Amino acid sequence: MRARGLLIAAAVASAAALAGSAGADVPAPRQISVDPFTNPSGQHETAVEPDSFAFGNTVVAVFQLGRIAAGGASGIGWARSTDGGRTWTSGVLPALTVHATPPGPYSRASDPVIAFDRVHGTWLASVLALREAAGTSISSLVTSRSADGSSWSAPVVTAPEQGQLFMHDKNWIVCDNGRSSPHAGRCYVTWTHSEGGTLAVSSSSDGGQTWSAAVTVPAARGTGWQPIVRPDGTLVVVYMTGGTIEAVRSRDGGRTFAAPAVVASQRFARVPGMRAPSLPSVEIDAAGRAVAAWHDCRFRVRCSTNDIVYASSRDGTRWTRVRRIRTAPRLGGLNHFVPGLAVDASTRGARTRLAAAFYVLTPRGCTLGSCLVQPWFVSSRDNGRTWSAPEALAPAQRPDAYPNSNGGRFAGDYISTSFTHGGTAVPVFAAASAPFDGRFHQGVFATAVPPLPAAARPLSLGRPRVAPRRPRPGRRVIVSAPLAGPSDDAHVRCSATRARVLRAGLAGGRAVCRLRVRAGARVRGTITVTTPDADATRRFALRVQRSQTGS
Repeated sequence: MRARGLLIAAAVASAAALAGSAGADVPAPRQISVDPFTNPSGQHETAVEPDSFAFGNTVVAVFQLGRIAAGGASGIGWARSTDGGRTWTSGVLPALTVHATPPGPYSRASDPVIAFDRVHGTWLASVLALREAAGTSISSLVTSRSADGSSWSAPVVTAPEQGQLFMHDKNWIVCDNGRSSPHAGRCYVTWTHSEGGTLAVSSSSDGGQTWSAAVTVPAARGTGWQPIVRPDGTLVVVYMTGGTIEAVRSRDGGRTFAAPAVVASQRFARVPGMRAPSLPSVEIDAAGRAVAAWHDCRFRVRCSTNDIVYASSRDGTRWTRVRRIRTAPRLGGLNHFVPGLAVDASTRGARTRLAAAFYVLTPRGCTLGSCLVQPWFVSSRDNGRTWSAPEALAPAQRPDAYPNSNGGRFAGDYISTSFTHGGTAVPVFAAASAPFDGRFHQGVFATAVPPLPAAARPLSLGRPRVAPRRPRPGRRVIVSAPLAGPSDDAHVRCSATRARVLRAGLAGGRAVCRLRVRAGARVRGTITVTTPDADATRRFALRVQRSQTGS
């Protein structure tokens, strides 16, 4: 008991070190993890890779505890809040690894993810379980169940071992909670079938007690699977593969899948010192519109560093163009990575609430030996039209304050954000204090962030001005409109009937189109300003004088 008391004291000290470090509009984060393990294979005290889910004002999170450098962790922790992320209780999933109490059959555990099954009133934690035999790691997927998010069953097998092989990776879980869905109450676990790298899917219709045999989808090859379920019961799985983000969907409860659809191309820059794959983070709104976010360098000169970008789709097949989550000027130029996206599932349309936690490397232009890691938060109350000023969630810290992994220092291949009632967002993230006694002082933290105001006016165009107002055929015409809102990296595009566009651009805070008009009664057109963050369009019209012929 004394050892556990010292661990709790260390966690309190670490949390105290972070208190007051959050941004002005973000309450001080609370540490929700305690690493109770002492096994020599684990790096203690560490907790990484959190996932969370909210139902009403209850938020449940799961995460790795005692990260093992070769992969996986000593055990899987859980934390529960029943007051919208303000206070928490926590513990360890029982009967999972040999280090847990009571012990389980597995040597390591990894990739914990969480879902809630509304129909059966059950929380489900999906975990990649590993055991060692004959010098190799043998994998399976297991699911722990809970009626309240704090008392957990021994795990049940979701996808069994396949011989003496590692055959499962990057699992994720989702439940169909739609009140009008024909598949309501069905939960899905997705993973990479390591033979061929294809998507595998298993489902349960009894609250996670039993699971179907795996369905493999040979056309879907990749990793970072993110399943979501639309209100009509359509299962959509978003993933990354070979330079693109793709999606597949099933309308029959995960039995068959349509051909993959391209979400977007994908380019990402290296994150010095950190393990940071550009996996998508995907959520869904009340109307069934999916939003996928990832880190990407397409808007940076020479793809030097990353932004957090996103695209959306109403059906999982046709996706919008990629937009950037605006974090400038505060974080302009910094390397962003590993977003945890949230979409408020009670909102839709122009009032959809979005939020994201993510990491940055500071300062600008830092190198491997000089970079610091810092978690940040940003949110939108108008479907991404405007964003709040980014707020720091914890102090910047050296990468070596985070545990080692096979690929760099490790905060997680993913982190998480969830919305509770009233639009409060709860980011759940890994943060650290500097090592000072030969041990790590790193854990999983959470805080409850109320809706934040927009940092700037939305991008907009005022009423266009045309000069001359009644041009003769063949004359040049200038159409301009005042531009408001952030306009960095802006591009002006013009189109018009019965006119040729000569040039388009910005001048003196206005979007300007230069046209040469042709004969005709009326010219109609649009002037559009496109930035990485948003678009603005205005229509214009003008009359052309009639040609006069001599007698």
